[in-house]
Amino acid sequence: MDLVWETAKGMDERAEPYVMVTVVRRVRPSSATVGDKAIVTADGKMIGFVGGHCTRELVINQAQECLRTGEKRLLLITPQPPAHVEEGVTVLSMTCASEGTVELFLEPKHVDPLLIIVGDSPIAHALEEMAPRFAFVPRRISLEEAENSSSEEPLEILRNQLAAFDNTTAYGVVATMGLYDSEGLLALTHWKLRYLGLVTSPKRWSTVRSGLEMAGAPKEFIDFITAPAGLDIGAVGAPEIALSILAQIVERRRRDLNVQWEGQPESERKIPKPEALPENGDRATVSQIAVDPVCGMTVNLEKTQFRFELDGTTYGFCCSGCRERFAKNPEAFLSHL
Repeated sequence: MDLVWETAKGMDERAEPYVMVTVVRRVRPSSATVGDKAIVTADGKMIGFVGGHCTRELVINQAQECLRTGEKRLLLITPQPPAHVEEGVTVLSMTCASEGTVELFLEPKHVDPLLIIVGDSPIAHALEEMAPRFAFVPRRISLEEAENSSSEEPLEILRNQLAAFDNTTAYGVVATMGLYDSEGLLALTHWKLRYLGLVTSPKRWSTVRSGLEMAGAPKEFIDFITAPAGLDIGAVGAPEIALSILAQIVERRRRDLNVQWEGQPESERKIPKPEALPENGDRATVSQIAVDPVCGMTVNLEKTQFRFELDGTTYGFCCSGCRERFAKNPEAFLSHL
């Protein structure tokens, strides 16, 4: 038992996922006793004792399912399954000649999935702040906050930032507001993803999609991307847009756990360096793309008629209302950028 607690303590400190299995009932001749515990790790190893060989593989399989879903489970293993199964109980038949029965409680630990957020926009920050409330662990990366990266390509910078995280099944959102959408998406091609959303407009998504195709991204990966990201709830402003995206992610998480992008081995990827992106892709427009400092929307400085000059910097706005609010008190909005 000491080994179980020591193992659990170490995995807790490292925030590694595992399942704690506890015997809550047994019927002779089961070899387990009430209170026996074991840990099942993500790679299928069992540490501790909750029954003999007959139950071991059954428990490991059920524990790995708990890690996949993040849900607790009450498991009954018996040679004589009851005619009526109570709600919330999973019943499995004993696979050997033993007549014993054992009931176990399976509790997954550290299974909140990662939410990888790419970008430094107001929406990206809102997602990072709100994600823990919905049982996601946020991990945000961006070119804006990269250190010692002057000699590296944008795609390589983002991949290096991702390398600091465990490459486990995750959810992803690219919210660069048009600044480096393609690089943000391409950086995630090798991750196992249950969802990948891009904060964009339908018109811009068509351009980004063409760029990804010409860059050699797999068709399955491009088709997996949800763009524009988020449910249509009439969201206004960064917090509401972030809420609409999280609502869509929660829906995906609960509705269809079996759909995911499995990622590709490095040797199978056909993605060139960022400079190979097409002329109609992100590289050509990045210098003209800006974020409305009032509402957080993406605007094209070349096309928008709502601009404001301040201390040698041109700010773009989505409408006259945002421009007027900014003009009255620029410092109030610039302090949040």
